[in-house]
Amino acid sequence: MYDVVDLLNGAHITAGYADSALSQGVMCIHVTINSFSTIDPYPDFLSSMRELAAVRRRYGALENVKIVEEFVDIATARTQGKLAVILGYQNIPDIGRDLKLLDLYRDLGVRILQISHNARGPYADGCDEPADAGLSAVGRELVSALNELGILIDLSHTGERSSIEAAELSKKPVAATHANARAVLPNARNKGDGSIDAIARSGGFVGLCYLPPIVKEGAPSTEDLNAHAVYLKDRMGATGLAIGSDFIDGQPDERYANFLKRPEVYGQWPWRYPVNSLEAQQRWLASLTEHGFTEVDIRALAAGNALRVLKEVWSSK
Repeated sequence: MYDVVDLLNGAHITAGYADSALSQGVMCIHVTINSFSTIDPYPDFLSSMRELAAVRRRYGALENVKIVEEFVDIATARTQGKLAVILGYQNIPDIGRDLKLLDLYRDLGVRILQISHNARGPYADGCDEPADAGLSAVGRELVSALNELGILIDLSHTGERSSIEAAELSKKPVAATHANARAVLPNARNKGDGSIDAIARSGGFVGLCYLPPIVKEGAPSTEDLNAHAVYLKDRMGATGLAIGSDFIDGQPDERYANFLKRPEVYGQWPWRYPVNSLEAQQRWLASLTEHGFTEVDIRALAAGNALRVLKEVWSSK
């Protein structure tokens, strides 16, 4: 069985789900705070804090879950038989130019921050902005601030030019925690070759994502996911891949109603995942030996690359 670090898991996390994940090799997951109660891609300061408090209260009450504060907590959780949970936002909460407020988020356990969602924000363009502008002046300050705080910069939904600039400006590895290759499927949420190369040069990774509309239009298979895996490995090397499943087990359909108004980006409901369960994830990983991956490559993809980057970024504080 392969150890797995899942860099984006949107499932409804219960004690039962945590036990299932642990039984299938998942040692650590990253969860989105601003999608805890309801999906809110553009959280204001108050709602971001309200959700953060709710997340910490909920996961803190689960005996088989440990919230990650420092890198060593991942190993500690494993020793204790608990699922390690990393807290993050898929957009910078609305703090304007007052970047000192990021200290508060870090002190409350936030360890991953995406610098823009789909649309244009104050720091960077999102992947769905046609102008594809680069980082703003305060966005450049944001990159430096996140480096200093030891928070991983996530570029999953950030626009191409902004992604390249952030990766080149960052003194630490950056990541697209959940995305695939635009050259394989030209969906706005996938990363172009320029940003893939910039992420690789930073020492970071792209987390292969099982979300159907960014794997292949229609009902993708594992072979379609493998096309992204092989492409990214050929372009970035085996050290550039990770997993960001975007599983949504246990979540109600209505959470995704607004997204599904954009079928060109989000596909058709219900989504049919090419890797559709924790058990299937282990089978898919094992099958990668048939596609040019060595056992060392697979273990790096499943957990090793993510752990390397997290350790380097978080130890900078």
